[in-house]
Amino acid sequence: MPDKPPITLDDVISEAPLGLAPVVPGNPAAVITGAHTSDIHNPAAWLEPNSVLLTTGLRFVNAERDERLAVALVEDLRKARVAAIFFGVGIYFDHVPAQLVSACKRAGFPLYTVAAEVPFHRIENFINKSQASPDAYLQKRALWLSNDLLQSISAEDPVKSLIARLATACRGTAVLYEDSGRIVESSGDGPTHLIWKELRNRKNESDPIVIGQWGVVARPLVLRGDGFVLAVASRNHRVLKDLGDVLLETTLRLLAAVKGIAQFSDSRERHENTQLLTMLQDGVPVAREFRHWERMRAFRFAPYEPLRAVVAANLAQEPLDPSFFELLLRGAEVSGLGLLLAANGRTPEYPPGFHAVVSNSSALDAWLELTDRAVFVGLSEPYSDLARTPEAFREAEAAAGIARRQIQAASTTASGAYRGIVRLDEVDPATWLLARQQSVQDKEDKLKRFVEGLNADSELKQTVISYLVNDLDVAKVAGELFVHPNTVRYRLKKAENLVGGSLSSPRTITNLYLAFHDDVVALSQTLHESRDS
Repeated sequence: MPDKPPITLDDVISEAPLGLAPVVPGNPAAVITGAHTSDIHNPAAWLEPNSVLLTTGLRFVNAERDERLAVALVEDLRKARVAAIFFGVGIYFDHVPAQLVSACKRAGFPLYTVAAEVPFHRIENFINKSQASPDAYLQKRALWLSNDLLQSISAEDPVKSLIARLATACRGTAVLYEDSGRIVESSGDGPTHLIWKELRNRKNESDPIVIGQWGVVARPLVLRGDGFVLAVASRNHRVLKDLGDVLLETTLRLLAAVKGIAQFSDSRERHENTQLLTMLQDGVPVAREFRHWERMRAFRFAPYEPLRAVVAANLAQEPLDPSFFELLLRGAEVSGLGLLLAANGRTPEYPPGFHAVVSNSSALDAWLELTDRAVFVGLSEPYSDLARTPEAFREAEAAAGIARRQIQAASTTASGAYRGIVRLDEVDPATWLLARQQSVQDKEDKLKRFVEGLNADSELKQTVISYLVNDLDVAKVAGELFVHPNTVRYRLKKAENLVGGSLSSPRTITNLYLAFHDDVVALSQTLHESRDS
């Protein structure tokens, strides 16, 4: 069996589970050959050179002011070539007695505290077994480190906690990269950008890397289809040689577990999301509103704060990419927007798109921008009575119908700039009235028949729509259409004959406005945008 390199003071004090903190730091490279616990008055005679004295300070109880006791102890230990004192706090003393600290400082003798929760046998085993049985020591040490890394699973941010613990375990730096090189999480002061540069250029993924004083080992991994690289770097190359593989493999498994837990949590949350939305759409009794508000807290809703129902779909009625819904869900989570969302399938009642309930907060506008015109969106008027949700969805469906018609009308004007987002509380009475038509037949038999003659003459139709958009101003219409005002008057006269009424009559104007409503809105939008630009 090959000889194991001697353990150093730095090896011991850098081992996080041992709970050591410096009071008077020693030489990190000092060799440590053993560790012994003793509270007798003359321990130096019983200790080997280069060993460590573990003490709880019993000899100083009721002798706190006896400076000679501390000076004599330190002098004896120095002559016996003892490496350091490890003082266990929390037994007899909450802090190292002042006279012992003073004596160690004057003599330059290393002094460290041992955390109250760390038993001395853990330090003895670490030091003594590392000398007697290297393989057993490494296995036990690896188990300690694995158990320490496992504690990160229960942290609020498990990935951040895991990387921080990994950096401590390797006594250096740990970093998790995306395949692009973007740092997901890191801990420690190592050269993370240089590390990535070297990792990207290396030929063999298992080869260690040296960057100045830093040694680096790394492993690739794939989580839920995305590629990552996990790397650890340390100036203590022995740590990487002895434990680098164990640390990396353990961390990779834990990262997979964290992602698996997160995926399971997401699945449960989204099932609850859909289930709760369905309950609201089916109708919630007034007596059970409070209970539902409490369940909605998990999705960032504040009880009794205003909501809106949302209905969205696309003109092509094509299924939407799952990443689109992921974008909406994550966008709401990041902005703090209350959101219950369910995707629709291809059914006659609900074409591809989504239904949602959102909080009517300041984050809503930015969230709607995430749709990026991939869908047209209708929103109900604000409400806070959960029992009103079914009615609110009928409002949202009406608003979505308005948005769809306005997008279609905008496409005929070659504007293509209409956002396709309609809040029902912001539409005018005429738009609202048209949205409440009960069937397509109503519109076919009334409004379309009224303008049937104009629809057959595109020039007359364009002139009448421009006339309605420009507030019945002949001069403005002429300027927009690049014709003489008398030409406009001639066309309007022909239009009067076709519809059987004067264009100065409120009744005729009202009927024309309702019949050409979507075209008027689209042209108004186009003119408004051209003037702004």
